[in-house]
Amino acid sequence: MRLRRNKESGPAVVHAATKTPTLEHRKADRVGQIMLIGALAFLAISCIALFFGLTVVGLTAAGICIALLVVGLTLHFDSERQQQRPDSTHPNRAH
Repeated sequence: MRLRRNKESGPAVVHAATKTPTLEHRKADRVGQIMLIGALAFLAISCIALFFGLTVVGLTAAGICIALLVVGLTLHFDSERQQQRPDSTHPNRAH
């Protein structure tokens, strides 16, 4: 739900969520989930490698894990932003 104020600085009005998830939202959300699963896999590889004393492999896997985590979270939050985008087919619906 969105909270909007009137232009005349009247009371705040709550509007319902904009619309159903778009194709872009679902695509970005799915790719973000894949990236986060990949980050989890590289975290596991890193922990196992460091446990067995393979420092270089462990640190490399940890670096890849961090990169995938950043990309995955960015895509996840971008998909949430796309889901909350106003419906352009009804520009005056919220007023």
